[in-house]
Amino acid sequence: MRVRAALLWVVALIVPLAGAEAGEKGLIIRPGDLMEQPFIDAAKGSPVAANQPVTIVERRAGWMRVEANGHGGWVRMLNVRLEGSAGGPAPGKPAFAALRTGSSGKTVATGIKGLGEEDIRQASPNYEQLDALGTLAVDATESRDNAAKNQLKETTVAYLKKGRGR
Repeated sequence: MRVRAALLWVVALIVPLAGAEAGEKGLIIRPGDLMEQPFIDAAKGSPVAANQPVTIVERRAGWMRVEANGHGGWVRMLNVRLEGSAGGPAPGKPAFAALRTGSSGKTVATGIKGLGEEDIRQASPNYEQLDALGTLAVDATESRDNAAKNQLKETTVAYLKKGRGR
């Protein structure tokens, strides 16, 4: 079960979402830095200002590779407001506004959708990353020792009772 969950997590991190249309335009919502890789702890590149126009080059999971003022780098998808484009959100709407769910039409802002059936069929695992993931495991004894060292207490939480759905 752990291997299956790990594989799903790795695929979700590695498989890029549908690519951006060539030359898709947007605006940065809040100031920050272009990152060298699509990771929160990646090295920082050039700064970007709020309302700075960008050209979207690529999308990967919750990140967009953009070009701004002759510099390129990665920014979080939720920090980019798309300009009007076919199939995209209306002008002035955030990039995630195109993500709708069910018949309610409510915007999904708690996560990133985008892995379609075709994305999953074309996915291929990165075995090197999967092996690296295995090195992060901690055994129960080491975990308990670390918890005791940090004055954490073990708590058992009962399963929820089966009941009616919402």
